[in-house]
Amino acid sequence: MATNKSIYINSTIGSTRAATLESSTLTDLYIDFPDHKKMVGNIYKGKVQNVIPGMQAAFVDIGFHINAFLPFTEISDINKLNDISFSIDDDKKNTKNHDKKVKMEIGDEIMVQVIKEPFLGKGPRVTTEVSLAGNLIVLVPNQNYIGISKKISDKYERKRLKNIILDFKPKNFGVIVRTIGTSKNQKTIKNDFQNLLSEWDEINSNFMLNDAPEQIYNDYNFSKIVVRDLFTDDVDKLTIDNKSIYKRIYKNIKSINPAQTQKLHLYKNKIPIFDNHNIENQISK
Repeated sequence: MATNKSIYINSTIGSTRAATLESSTLTDLYIDFPDHKKMVGNIYKGKVQNVIPGMQAAFVDIGFHINAFLPFTEISDINKLNDISFSIDDDKKNTKNHDKKVKMEIGDEIMVQVIKEPFLGKGPRVTTEVSLAGNLIVLVPNQNYIGISKKISDKYERKRLKNIILDFKPKNFGVIVRTIGTSKNQKTIKNDFQNLLSEWDEINSNFMLNDAPEQIYNDYNFSKIVVRDLFTDDVDKLTIDNKSIYKRIYKNIKSINPAQTQKLHLYKNKIPIFDNHNIENQISK
């Protein structure tokens, strides 16, 4: 029996909440607090503070009160990969040398991306292998490969998607097609690529213009996260009680798949959206 899956978004001054319901039962709740500073995905121009070969790691000042931890295994070798195709879930550990020798000195300014939040007195964990997640693809600068989500199992679809990427991908970029990219046409996928490429150009510009330590890219965007991570093909309806959030999500979805915009609804009822759909009661329980 088919399950009715819906997402309801409630926005207030204190927080924005996204609830996923399956057959009217609350299954997931995402809460965004404006005051909460998330670091994962953010990109920084950092300054190397210490290099410890015995630990196979370096410590980098990114403007946080504790230096970020950069393992040597997270330091990319520019253009280390040939133009290959793999599945996104494949084990790629063999591309990293756990005993690699790194040319890095104290005072070097480098671009790093946070991959793990600071925890219990430890600084954030970072990588120089920067990646930008779009709605349909993931862009990996300074690499040269094509990856297809392992969840896309049909070999003809995998080949079609690879050929689409090959048609426009520059040599110095890796591109991974996300599961949601299934059946999308070249124009739609290329549009997502161009958006990410523009973001990457802006990041590079910020890197050149700012002194370390400095945040040069903020990955967090609630509307983007809803479309990228929550609004999957099996969602039947997405209802939002905030007009500005509705407009941003509508614009984002329209650029990917215009037909999906019919699933979007702006909630105008006076009864609070979470009360009207028995969500508040389920959260309390």
